[in-house]
Amino acid sequence: MNNIRFAWRNLQKDKFYSLLNVGGLALAIAASLLIIHYARFEYSYENVHEKAAHIYRVTLDLYKGGEYVTTDAGTYPAAAPELKLRMPEIVDYARIQNLKMNEVSDGENKSFLIDRIFAADPAVFSIFNFQFIQGNKQTILRGATDAVISETIAEKFFGNRNVLGQTLKIGGNIVTIRGVIRDMPENTHLKMNVLLPFSFIEKFGHKVDSWTSNNNYLYLQLSSGVDLTSFNQKLRIFSKEKLKNEIFTAEPIRKIHLYSHKEFEPEINGDARTVNFLLVIAGLVLLIGSINYVNLTTARSVERSKEAAIRKVLGSSRLSLIQQFLTDSLLINILSFVLALIIIRIVAPIYLNLVDKPFNTSIFSDTGFWIISIGLFVFICLLTGLYPAFVLSAVKPMSVTNRSFTNAPKGGWLRKTLVVSQFSVAIIVLAAALIIYQQLLYLRSQQIGMDIQQTLIVRCAGGEWDSLNLQHRMAFKGELLRIPGIKKVAWAGSVPGLDKGFMNTNNSITRMGDEVHAGYNYYHYCIDADFIPALGITMVAGRNFFAGSENKQDVIINEEAARLLGFPSVAAAIGEKISFRSSDGKYHTIVGVMKNYRQRSWKEPQMPMIHSYDETPPYGYYLLKMDGSNIRADLTAVEKTWRANFNGHPFDYYFMDEMYDRQYKVDIRFGKIVSIFSAFTVFITCLGLLGLTAYNVSRRTKEIGIRKVLGASVAAIVQLLTKDFVKLILIAIIIATPLCWWSMNRWLDSFANRIIIQWWIFAGVGILAILIAVLTVSFQSMKAALTDPVKSLRTE
Repeated sequence: MNNIRFAWRNLQKDKFYSLLNVGGLALAIAASLLIIHYARFEYSYENVHEKAAHIYRVTLDLYKGGEYVTTDAGTYPAAAPELKLRMPEIVDYARIQNLKMNEVSDGENKSFLIDRIFAADPAVFSIFNFQFIQGNKQTILRGATDAVISETIAEKFFGNRNVLGQTLKIGGNIVTIRGVIRDMPENTHLKMNVLLPFSFIEKFGHKVDSWTSNNNYLYLQLSSGVDLTSFNQKLRIFSKEKLKNEIFTAEPIRKIHLYSHKEFEPEINGDARTVNFLLVIAGLVLLIGSINYVNLTTARSVERSKEAAIRKVLGSSRLSLIQQFLTDSLLINILSFVLALIIIRIVAPIYLNLVDKPFNTSIFSDTGFWIISIGLFVFICLLTGLYPAFVLSAVKPMSVTNRSFTNAPKGGWLRKTLVVSQFSVAIIVLAAALIIYQQLLYLRSQQIGMDIQQTLIVRCAGGEWDSLNLQHRMAFKGELLRIPGIKKVAWAGSVPGLDKGFMNTNNSITRMGDEVHAGYNYYHYCIDADFIPALGITMVAGRNFFAGSENKQDVIINEEAARLLGFPSVAAAIGEKISFRSSDGKYHTIVGVMKNYRQRSWKEPQMPMIHSYDETPPYGYYLLKMDGSNIRADLTAVEKTWRANFNGHPFDYYFMDEMYDRQYKVDIRFGKIVSIFSAFTVFITCLGLLGLTAYNVSRRTKEIGIRKVLGASVAAIVQLLTKDFVKLILIAIIIATPLCWWSMNRWLDSFANRIIIQWWIFAGVGILAILIAVLTVSFQSMKAALTDPVKSLRTE
């Protein structure tokens, strides 16, 4: 109790330094715990599945000859049964195919657009963990029209009543609800709203025994002890027997979220490098907060050493002194942790919004959060307490007789090292934030080869494909053109900015007379004759489709597709024929070549695009080019026209530029996180620098007074007190520059198009760090320099 009482007195005795220590540590702990909580969530993906350690996803590596092209997350549906027969390591398999967003209705008065609709094998319920609220997982998905829905979908259509046996209409097909599952947690890459039998894919134009369409995800449950390298070698052998230029490869399900960035992933995955970078920031922020405490404690070692010497003279042992100093540290850490938890509580909603996590995610109800907090508390106590305790307790009793205002306290080399470390971290994080901002600015400022401004996208109505619906679809486009604010209306099977899964892909496209299998992934969807003019896409050779004509065997390609097909020039491609599948003998004539436009953002490589013609499809999107004079009135008119033609169908729309910009959402979030924590880093560093400067000034009060009496100017005094810190920051710049350059180059390498890091970034950040330090030091230095020297010389 005596140690606690003395620790509390010491805390109150030096309120300024106590506030700096507690405040700096609290901010560092709060920032670190929030980052660690985010990282733990990212690394927890698929832990919800009990068999996660034995679940693997099979993907498809595409080659052109011996040249690797890309990897698709999807495989061929016919592969799974054969693999199960030939490989005893496979306990079971589940094929899962994304049927994307579809119109779902109850057949009466409720109709919604529902995404995350999947078709799956029944084994999906034995391989993965689903919590059933209603229904028996042993018998579900064995009937051709069985359906399992999430609790959110059940409540949306039926409220809280028992829904087993109720029917829904999905894409014009009636299904019967046989089960209700709890909503999938956020930390899984497979989030499902509706599950249908795998045979349901045939209603969407796919075949369950196909070796030509790799649209489904294949998950395997392997027996214990299987060596992944050996298993993948067996998959390679199997691939060479069944396929030409494609190789099956298995990957652990737990690696998908952070390490898999393949074509056609079910959702946008995270990135391990980003998460690890943030963890490094968390560690560095925590280190800076701890450095502040150690720095201020050792800087004030003269006062504490005299206290220790007097207590030794009075009979205290070194052990009792160590206990006292550790108690001092413990008390500051307890107060810091309490304040950190209060900060976390206050900023939790802002934090959850920043990391794009649901607000029902409770940080404080997470057991892991408290385990890490306790561990971090012990670690910080040891980190901040041991060195000062052992150094200060080693003082000799004779030192109490020393009276000198010029001798510096011990540990000067350590404090300088720690200041250099602090500013190195601050410079690294500041430069990283600037490089991230520059990269995003570079990507978003590039020309995308089309005009997406003032373009409204309206999703086509779902339902049965019949003559009445066809009439409504054709009439709808004409009626839209009569709205004053609508300049052009086009239709397309997909639109720029949407995920790749909303397009068809084909890696079997060849030129007539070319016997070599292409191997490249080409992206394809249908458009009408108004699509290219509506988006202002430039034709560099040939022509557009003829409006109203069937254009049956005609296609339009872009420059990248022409290059990959081997044409010497875009003009040479006109009139040439290509085959979508070498085995079917059908050829399509290239009638036009578009200038490359960005179907996806500049984050990704240029995509080879192929468009065929259609204007009466049962799916797709209307593109409405607006003049922007009165968007609200035009939207109202568009919705009214929709209700007149498709009453009962959900009216779903968005603006194309907003959707296109969502591709940068993850990177913008990462940039915000780094920027915010870089500000934390600089602020905490300045707190420590402020404390060191204040102590340095107080220790040199008489020296400053004497210098002023001898004629030193205010500027000379300020320079005297700041020059040593400037030297340390210059050393920090030298250390931080190569470290930041190396780490940020690795991050930039994940982009298909990237900036080159310029030298002036580090020069600018270095100058900024010096200015911040000089301003921080000058705040205390000016006070000392302006103090009356008579008062300074009277100071004991």
